[in-house]
Amino acid sequence: MSCRGFEPVCTNNELREYFSAKGLTYDGIDEGDILILCMMLQKELKKSNKAGETSVTMTLSKRVDMKKATNGHITECYIYMNAHYFTRRECISFNRDGWIGFAGWADDGNTNPLRRAFLAWCDYLAEGGGADGKG
Repeated sequence: MSCRGFEPVCTNNELREYFSAKGLTYDGIDEGDILILCMMLQKELKKSNKAGETSVTMTLSKRVDMKKATNGHITECYIYMNAHYFTRRECISFNRDGWIGFAGWADDGNTNPLRRAFLAWCDYLAEGGGADGKG
């Protein structure tokens, strides 16, 4: 539980399981899909900032570090976030070894908007919204 009384949406392990259960892999994700995730993240962060769920006003960093295979799909990708007292902390990371990280530095209040966005993004990709039409 966060210090502000917001219950976790789910655990980070449940997010990773959800991604896999939807049949998603890095092989189906390209730069456009990451941009859609970023839009979803920013939308959720704005809502959470306004509701007081996050401890401070946080926004996505403009920087995204991404490496792609020759087919254009990601092999790794790192999305960052900022607040008034930090710059470029982990938001969501798609690590080369397949591990997906979710703001390992943050409590549930600060992670919940990321979790909601990631769940919605997984649904979007699984419903055929991804670059290859299959998610």
